[in-house]
Order: sequence, then C-alpha cells, then structure tokens
Amino acid sequence: MKKTFLVSVAFTSLLAVSCSQPSNGISRSQDNWLADSVPSIKQTYNDTFDYIGLAVEYGNFGLKCTGDKYTGTYTEDKSWGTPSEFYYSEVQQGVSKHANTITLGNELKPQFLLQWWDGDGSSQSKTTFTASNGKTIEVPDKLNGEALIYATLNAAKKAGVKMRGHVLTWHSQTPEGFFTENYKPVYDEHTKAITNFVSKEVMTARHEWYIKTVLDCVAQWEKANGFAGKETGNHLIWAWDVVNEAMADDAGTTYTGTNQNWLRGSTSQTKDKSPTDYPQGSRWYQIYGNEEFIINAFRFANAYAPADVKLCYNDYNEYVDFVDGYKTSAIEHIAKLIKEGTPQTIAGKSVSPRLDVIAMQSHVGTSWPSISEYESALKKFLAIADVHVSELDFNATSQNDAEKVYGEYLKMLKKYGKTYSGSHKIECVTIWGINNENSWINPNSDGNTTYPLLFSKTGETYDTNNSFWAVINSH
Repeated sequence: MKKTFLVSVAFTSLLAVSCSQPSNGISRSQDNWLADSVPSIKQTYNDTFDYIGLAVEYGNFGLKCTGDKYTGTYTEDKSWGTPSEFYYSEVQQGVSKHANTITLGNELKPQFLLQWWDGDGSSQSKTTFTASNGKTIEVPDKLNGEALIYATLNAAKKAGVKMRGHVLTWHSQTPEGFFTENYKPVYDEHTKAITNFVSKEVMTARHEWYIKTVLDCVAQWEKANGFAGKETGNHLIWAWDVVNEAMADDAGTTYTGTNQNWLRGSTSQTKDKSPTDYPQGSRWYQIYGNEEFIINAFRFANAYAPADVKLCYNDYNEYVDFVDGYKTSAIEHIAKLIKEGTPQTIAGKSVSPRLDVIAMQSHVGTSWPSISEYESALKKFLAIADVHVSELDFNATSQNDAEKVYGEYLKMLKKYGKTYSGSHKIECVTIWGINNENSWINPNSDGNTTYPLLFSKTGETYDTNNSFWAVINSH
C-alpha cells in the first residue's frame, strides 16, 4: 500500500479552481459565504460538536499600535511584510459566521514569536531566568513577535471567535539558535552538523522560559481585555497544541531500552537533520535522546496555562499503524506516558504533566486511509482522551472526489460528537484553511490542482463549493 506523508506547513500557491454541480442535497455550487442563503457551518453542527474551526493566516508584517499594547488597535505600518486573510474584515466576518474557533497557520509558532530569521539570536538583548530545575540562564529580554500575539488575539476578539494556540513545542519552525550555546548555531565545516548544542539542563530551562513567556503574554492580554481570571474560565485561547509532530513516520514498537525507534529523530526516516535537510530530524531529540522534553512540555504548560485550557498533542499520519510505521501506536504510547507522568516542583508548586486532547491533523487522501482505518485510530485515541480533528483537508484532485469524501468523513465523525456514549468525544473539528486556492496542498506534491477545502476564491470573494454543501448535507 502506497502512502503519502503530509506535514503541516504554511499555505502556499494560488491556482484557479472551477466547481462542478453538487450531486445531491442542497443544489447550489457557488454562493458568497456571507449570503443569507448560505447556512452557517457552526450553527448546523451546534448540536454535534462543541467547536467548528477554520485555520487562517494573519500575516507577519510591520505592526503599529494605537493605544495600550494589550487593548490598542494594531494596523499595518507598511515597513515590511504583507497582511493576509484574517487581517481583513470580510474574512473576519466569514470566519465568524461559519466557525467559533480559529487556528493560526503560522503566527504563534516559535519562529514567528522569536523572529530570529537567520536562526541566530545571539545579538538580542538578554536577561536572566531561574528555572524550576535550579538553572539560572540568559534568555531573550522579550519575544520579538510579541505584538503579533496581541494583534491576532485582537482580531479574534473582533470576530467573536476563540482560538486554538498552535504551537508551543515543535521540531520545525523553531530557530536553530534556540538549541545552541549563546543562541548562535555553529556547524561542522564538512558534515554541517551543529557542534554547540546546550546541555539537557539548559535546554529544559529555556523550554520552561519559552512556554511561561508565551502563556504569560496571553494571560496579560486576556486580563486586560475583560476575559475571566486565570482559573475561572472564559479564555480566548481555549486550547494549545503543546507538542507537535514528535512521533516518527516510520515509528517502530520498541519503547524502552537503548534501541527506542518511535520518536522523530530515532528512526531511519527521521535521523538528525542538516541545515539543508529540512523535513527530517529533531533538535529536541538530538539533545534529549528520549521523550523527556515532551513530558516536560506538558508539565510546563500545566504549570503556566489556566487549568481549564485544553492541552493537546498534535500529529499527522495519525492513522498509520502497520509495518511501514506504527504511528498510531506511538501516539497512544506517548499519550499514556504524559498522563502517567510524575509531579515535579514548577514555579514553587507540585505539577504533573497534563494531557487533555489528542489532536488528529487529518490531512487525508480520497482513497487512503479508508474510513474504517481512520475510525480505528480515532477510537483508540478516544479511549485515552478527547479528540480534536485539528487540520482537516483532503488531497482531492477533483471537486467530485472532494465532495464525496467530505460527506463520508463528516457522517462518520459526527457519531463521536456530543451524543457519543464513550467517556471521551470529538470536541472540535477544524478545517485547515478557508479557500482551495491558498491551501498548502494546492498544487500537491505531484503538481496537480487540488480541491481540499470548503470555499473557493474568485477575486476578493469567497464562495461555497460542493464540499461545503456536502458538509451541510451530512448533518
């Protein structure tokens, strides 16, 4: 069985897409997503899932703030970069109509919050931080992308939607300097391998500082903007992807001893990466050599996030569980390790790692995995925790194929929503993008035009397509 591994990355190219006629149910092909005749997805599924989400880009660009940094108005200062999607009012209105939560494609990733674009943070001003492991280290005096946190939260507040935070800990889109002495990577002249990684103890201290700093920024913004206190509910960011994509695509089933073969970085397909070998490896694994950093992340997040904010492990190819890669089993294993993790003293309190959600990215093909293969993995995860379908799209090369699989998957997924009798449920379904033309898989790796999403863009207008109506009809 041939499979294609898909990785969550930024949205890419623009292609023109045409729509064919829907085959059943409500028979409209294209209507403006704001039209009164177009039903709201979130309202349609209000009795099925707690949250219906859309992924959006806001853009990384020069920002100016009028007023206080937490409550002021952020606008483009035109010095660099270009605003995108969620910066604009029509997109905010469309997202508000159809979703009650968003996920930012890039803006809350470490790369965009640290903003060391060449990977080198050595020149940034520093201060000191004493971590819970007793290490006192130098850390950046600020997040260079702090304004991006407040600007995107303001946009979400304006649109009346909540947000899934994406992402605190990831092997990708994290500056190389974050892992190295003096925040400046040094490479071997011949092998290009990094030669100046920090120790595990220093990395653990940096990890705590980073998670604390990001979550403190969010907490201060929420306090200033009238959201409830830290432990009393009503948060704009209601869930965080604490760790992203830390399991190997070709994961094995050896979880103990010296030959572990399930973590990204431990296997033949995910060995240590060089600067030119972008998709592979993990600097986290190179430093730790085991899952310690994952457990740490969920302990730090539990220490510094509100108790009612959901903490999630997020991964792709989460339905793969056969000889080419036992990734479902690996995710089950790490989820259990997190939930069984021992308490440590963090910020003066005894804190255990906390996992509330297994997030299934769900970048799915039209014929693989089968519905039954996907559902099998889903039920395994529901035995452990709630599930978020966090990045749903389909690598469909025709609109008819896209319409068919959207209908099939939504009919299956809704069985595990609010009315599901198990101890856990699907809490959230997020579609990974708002229009076919800007999807990260358009074109796909074979160079084909794809139809992965529910809306199509003509000029500045967002219109429903057949997949949208298939989702509506499947309720």
